[in-house]
Amino acid sequence: MRFLITMNMASYSGNMVHQINAEYPVDTLEEFVDALATNDFIIVEEFYKDRIDGEYYSRGRVVLNHRYIGKIKVMGQYKED
Repeated sequence: MRFLITMNMASYSGNMVHQINAEYPVDTLEEFVDALATNDFIIVEEFYKDRIDGEYYSRGRVVLNHRYIGKIKVMGQYKED
């Protein structure tokens, strides 16, 4: 399942927060939250959005620390996702 994760930590460009498009092998948001609650770190696949065609492409796996997550949204629920 794909998620938009808002991280409460500075971004490379100097913003106070940043967002990550990530995929994790669960079927529901609740299952993802359970995985976060039982692990300090979690490995997800990160996706970037192509600026030309708007398609998402994989940038590989990344490790997230759940303590810096401020908000999680399920991707693909709305037309603009």
